[in-house]
Amino acid sequence: MNAIISETIETLFENRTTTIARDLKLNLIKFLDGGALSPEEAHLALLAAATSLGHRRLAAHAAGRLRALGIGEDEIREAEESAALVGMLNTYYRFRHFLDNPDEYRVAGLRMTALARPLLGKERFEMLAFTVSVLNGCETCTRAHEKTLRDAGVAVEKVHDLARLASVVKGLQTLIEEEQ
Repeated sequence: MNAIISETIETLFENRTTTIARDLKLNLIKFLDGGALSPEEAHLALLAAATSLGHRRLAAHAAGRLRALGIGEDEIREAEESAALVGMLNTYYRFRHFLDNPDEYRVAGLRMTALARPLLGKERFEMLAFTVSVLNGCETCTRAHEKTLRDAGVAVEKVHDLARLASVVKGLQTLIEEEQ
């Protein structure tokens, strides 16, 4: 396990010694440091997910790790802000999904220029959009981003790790929320 990751994650869990906390910690470490995602991909997804859930400590950990990996400040900011843009779209498309007549609302009419040429590149931005869509429970967006990733040649193992990482971050929000 990477010493920088271990030290910061240990701090997140310093007062948590239950089996549940241990499972969440080990799952987080697994997807950040040993899964199908590169360290950059895993920490970008972690940053977007943690930001989406308002988990400041976890987001700060991810941003710090991305800096150590050589990711620039503009790219880090885009990963953080992707949670806001995707959250907006998830809310809108969940609205459409709830209706019996979604065709009456075909054009979202929401500005999303950042999707055209993201600093992180289309594939990485899609990874973040997929992760946040999973967290936000938007079926339409999750399906669309999964299809786009798979059509781009992203391995199913990476897509699966993004979904599992989102799940772990959700569990961590519940476990560590009061400590923020």
